[in-house]
Parts: sequence; structure tokens; C-alpha cells
Amino acid sequence: MGLSGVQRTAKFLKYLPRYGWESTVVTCRPHGYFAYDDSLLREVEEAGVAIRRAASWDPTRLFGPRATVRMPRESVRQGLSALSQWIFVPDNKIGWIRPALRQALAALRETPCDLIYSSAPPYASHLAAARLARKTGLPLVLDFRDDWVGNPRHIYPTPWHRALSTRLEGRALRAADRIVVIDDAKRDGLAERHPDIPAAQDIRIVPHGYDPEDFAGAPRIPGLDADPNRFTLLYSGVFYHAQSPEPFLRGLAALAESKPALRKRVRAVFAGLLPASARRLVERLRIGDLVHYAGYLPHRDATKALLAADMLWMTIGRAPGCDRISTGKIYEYFGARKPILGLVPEGVEREALRAYGAVRIVEPDAAPEVVAAALEQCYEAWRAGRLPQPDPSCAAPFDRRRLAGALTDIFNDIVSERG
Repeated sequence: MGLSGVQRTAKFLKYLPRYGWESTVVTCRPHGYFAYDDSLLREVEEAGVAIRRAASWDPTRLFGPRATVRMPRESVRQGLSALSQWIFVPDNKIGWIRPALRQALAALRETPCDLIYSSAPPYASHLAAARLARKTGLPLVLDFRDDWVGNPRHIYPTPWHRALSTRLEGRALRAADRIVVIDDAKRDGLAERHPDIPAAQDIRIVPHGYDPEDFAGAPRIPGLDADPNRFTLLYSGVFYHAQSPEPFLRGLAALAESKPALRKRVRAVFAGLLPASARRLVERLRIGDLVHYAGYLPHRDATKALLAADMLWMTIGRAPGCDRISTGKIYEYFGARKPILGLVPEGVEREALRAYGAVRIVEPDAAPEVVAAALEQCYEAWRAGRLPQPDPSCAAPFDRRRLAGALTDIFNDIVSERG
């Protein structure tokens, strides 16, 4: 699959062999999804990873085998998500658990393993891994890329749904030898909901990161010639939940209206999946000449686009729980070592940006004239050669090679404890 959720696991798999660990992956057969990225699959295969695919009895089968599905508008996506969460607990991949268990047990008969590792979401993966650990007696490590019950993007239709998910979450946690999360907020949420987690299952933090090898090669934005006389801001990724390009686009329009001379000096690039509603807004605001759509790019092309931009921007939006949201995107931005414009609320993401240093922060729901003023200040700093530059040491802790080493330290501790 493409998009950001796959990258953490794929990059771990790429680098685990450097630390003496080989992997067998049990995953699903490809069904309909918003994007695919074969370049990431090639990296995993080149690392010698064995891949076994199990059928998944979930709604994505309706789209057919490996169909690229158009991302619906946000109101439709939220409606479908709410419907899914009414019907399926913990998520709509629950039909994958039994086929996954069969594949995992078959794999273990062929190649004995030392440890089980599961990454979620989907949280059905953690339930499958917990069952596998009970059946085999193998140690288990659970990785939470996002919060489970505390996820602000998850809808619980009734108290019963939340209570059942909390019980399933606790069952998975108690089956684990170690629990891995991406930040303090996820750790604190799990510990608060489940104070009975034994001390031996202490929760370790292994953050998201970036792969330095992805940044090798010449910077370029597909479909766009380099222009040293034009200030280029780039957004990489998708928009959903409270994330919206609207405040940025309205700010860009306000800048073009108040400073017409900048229409030929500033441009905004979107690399990823931009909602149709945002394209319509660009037309209504009459800023089509300032906006370039690079489309969805293979991961290495996307990182080269980051390098080709003068400044990167991101947003979280404002909604309940958004102060606890941490995106994988921000660490790719750190890896590019570019200045960042962040339309983010107070919370973990803003704290990470402040630590990075080379940032300009604006409230995510700021008025257009406020965003326009920030954009003008960034442009003037660029024109004067004074855009802030990050300290390279700020990005170093998020090197995926280092993070894979941190994960294998956890694996090695468990194997040593088991004797």
C-alpha cells in the first residue's frame, strides 16, 4: 500500500537484517485502496523478507483485487467510517484474524521464529498477534502507530462500543511482553486506561522517522521546472479528519489580493491526494496560477519533491483530541532539513516543531489575513536568504536506521530474558 501508515513497518523490515534479525511477514492480499507504492514493496523484498498473504474478509474486497479507489469527500469518508465502526469491533479488518492465524501457524511450521511483532492500526492485527502468542508461547511485541481507544479520529457510536474496544485493547496489552508507542501521549493514554499492565511490560517509545537513503539524488518536483525566482511551498500527503488545506489556501488568496506582485513570485505545490473540494476552492479563489498539483508520487519521488521546495507546510486542524495527534509526515520533513510552516494547535506536534527550530507556527484556524502575513514574512525571509535552518542534530534521532536498532534492542532484551 501507499500513504504514510505503511512506511514505519516497511522501513523497519528494510533495516532489521543489519542488526541480525530476519523477518517473515503475514499480511493481507491486496484489495481496493487509495494508493499503492511498489517501490516500498521492492525495498522489503530486497531485504530478504518472506511475505505470506492471507485473505481478508473486509469491505475492501468489494473494490476488487488491487483497485485504486478514489478518496471520497471528507463528509462521505466520515459517514462510512462511522457506519463501519457501528458494525465492526475493533475495526473492519476483524475478518482477517482467522486467515492470518492460519498463515502465521503455517509459516512457523516451516521456519521457527523467536518473536512475534504486530503493528497497528488496524487493531485486529494486535488481536491476531495476541492469539498467536497464546497458541505458540512466543514472546510478543505490540507497536502502536496510533492510539487505539484514545484515538481522536475514531468514532465510538455507543458506550458499549467503547467499553468493548477498551476490553479488547487490555486483552492485547496483557498478552504482550513489550509495548511500543511513537510518543509520550500514546504511552500515557495506554497507561491511564490500563493501570494493571505489569511493570515487565513497560511501554517503550520508538518514534516515527525518515530514511536518509530516500533523500539521495537530485531534488525535483515532477511536472514542475525549477525556478530560482519563485518561492515554493510544498505539502506532501493527504487531508482528512480535521486536516484541511482551506485555511492555507484562503491565506494564499489573501496574499495574492493584497500583494498582486507576488502572484508570479510564490507558488504552492501539493504532492499527494488533494480533495476535489480543495481544487474547487482554488478555482473559486482564483489562485489556480499559484497552485501546482504533483499528484500521488512513489515515496522516493515524494522525498525528492520535499528537497526541491523552499519551504514545507503542514496542518493538523482543530478538533477534540488533536493536541495528541502526531503525524509521520513531520519526520520526513525533518529529514529534508527544510524550514516548515505549521498550521497546528498546541500539543505534541507543535512541541516537535518547536524542538526542530526552523519553523513558523500559525493557529490552524487563523483568519486568512493572518496566514497571508505569515506567508509574506516567509517569502521576504526567503528573498533575503534568511529562512531559518534547522540544526542537523535535531533530525538525527529520527534516522530509521537508528530506530530499527532501538527496536532490535527491545527484541534482544526479550530473547535474553526468555533464555
